Amino acid sequence: MYFDINGTRAFASTGGKKFDSALPTVIFLHGSGLDHTFWGLHSRFFAFRKYGVLVPDFPGHTHSEGPPLTSIELMASWLNDVVETLGAKNISVVAHSQGCLVALEFASKFKERLASVSFIASGLATPVNPALIDAAENNPEAAITMMLDWGFGPAGHLHQGPIPGNSMIAGGWKVMRGNVPNGLATDLKACDAYRNGEVAAAAIDCAVQVILGGKDRMAPRKATMELVEHLRDPELHIISESGHMVPQEAPDQCRNLLKAFIFRNNPSA
Repeated sequence: MYFDINGTRAFASTGGKKFDSALPTVIFLHGSGLDHTFWGLHSRFFAFRKYGVLVPDFPGHTHSEGPPLTSIELMASWLNDVVETLGAKNISVVAHSQGCLVALEFASKFKERLASVSFIASGLATPVNPALIDAAENNPEAAITMMLDWGFGPAGHLHQGPIPGNSMIAGGWKVMRGNVPNGLATDLKACDAYRNGEVAAAAIDCAVQVILGGKDRMAPRKATMELVEHLRDPELHIISESGHMVPQEAPDQCRNLLKAFIFRNNPSA
């Protein structure tokens, strides 16, 4: 669905059901250069189980008008504008990669409607290789190749996705090509500049879940465990055979973990 945020057209998918703000809400946040399609399977699962679902494209990505936002803090404020505009409440945020940094800021600053946060494949910070930022600005095809090569573990590279005949890497190419150069380069620079993770993590006081990929090459274990250490009593799960793209590489395991956690901490009637 489309809606206006501060005079700019924005888009969020709703999992195949009309968004109902009277229901508990699950908000899914995508990573750098990606969009709402990353969460297709998971968003539909919750939408058909009496949850309102929002999967926004961040500004400058696919269906949301730009320009892309230049900092994680601005993205968190924009997300709060989305929440207020659509009247969402009793919110569970599910975030991946860059989306986790946005979720850190959002959950630490805008607490009144929040029931839980699920962080997937991220740490307190996401330093980005300068060569990748340079490629995103000047050679987008090379940047996409690097990100998809590093991002997917064995399941992605061997086309072992949940949909027969479907390639997760080919899907990634299609989405990311639509968000270069500005969307991807701006996202990567925003991630690289973010420094408030430790403070934000300590300020979160709702239920927290962390899901990590055992073969993740983009979010190093040291960084992800620093996130775990700075959160209050997080529920930690490691999916041993997954790379960085956990929701797509291990969709059933990821869904089951999200289901148990959100059903417990933000139940729907």
